[in-house]
Amino acid sequence: MFSFIGRNKKIFLALTLVVFLFWLVTTQVENGRFRFLERPVLAISGFFERITSGTYASLESAWDRYVFLVGTHRENLRLQDDLDRIHLENQLLQEVLQENERLRQLIAFRKEAFPSSVAVRILGRQVSPASTTLTISKGSENGVQMDMPVIVASGVVGRVQTTLDGSAKVMLLTDPGHALAVRVQRNREDGLLEGRISHCALKYVSYYVDIQEGDLLVTSGLDGIYPKGLPVATVVKVTRHESNPFQTVVAKPVVRISQIEEALVLTK
Repeated sequence: MFSFIGRNKKIFLALTLVVFLFWLVTTQVENGRFRFLERPVLAISGFFERITSGTYASLESAWDRYVFLVGTHRENLRLQDDLDRIHLENQLLQEVLQENERLRQLIAFRKEAFPSSVAVRILGRQVSPASTTLTISKGSENGVQMDMPVIVASGVVGRVQTTLDGSAKVMLLTDPGHALAVRVQRNREDGLLEGRISHCALKYVSYYVDIQEGDLLVTSGLDGIYPKGLPVATVVKVTRHESNPFQTVVAKPVVRISQIEEALVLTK
């Protein structure tokens, strides 16, 4: 800064002199001297006052706008936080409403069809190359026992495999260790449905039996575990080979296991 002043020393001295002379003349005019200079001095001083006041007003206005923008930004952040909180509360409320509706439908189904059954929640799902199971929220202390059927309103889920006091493991239809006696609803042909992890296979269906894609398989009651007439699976593929006395029948469970959150255990 000092080097800049040194390079422009003459200009700074001239400006200082002009300011000093202007101040001196202004003082003399205010004391009643140099009346003839009153108007020019007032005009010049008024010009500088306007510049000064205009600059001050501009700075004050810019500061006010800055304060307003900061306040607006903070208010927008607060409103966004409130909006996020309301959105989260709304999502939680929707979950509660959907759960209440599912439970209402499950209780109505239980009351109408299986009044002695036990309502349970799904606590976990386990899928591996060797098995497919669920963990449910009630066990032996609630009357849940091994081999009891587990169902929902749309059909069969599986059967109880093992029990603890407060929980139980359910073997699903698609588990390789699971098998149940079924019947083709359309023509009453019987068969045995076995699990294949991702689907089910209908076994021991004669080459000459009329079975078609889209046929609904229901429980026949012949296995002594599942009551008769419950929806189980839908036939999705039928293959016949002249060298094989049985047809190859692939079926898909009617219950979408990945979507169920509650179920019934049939205790009788």
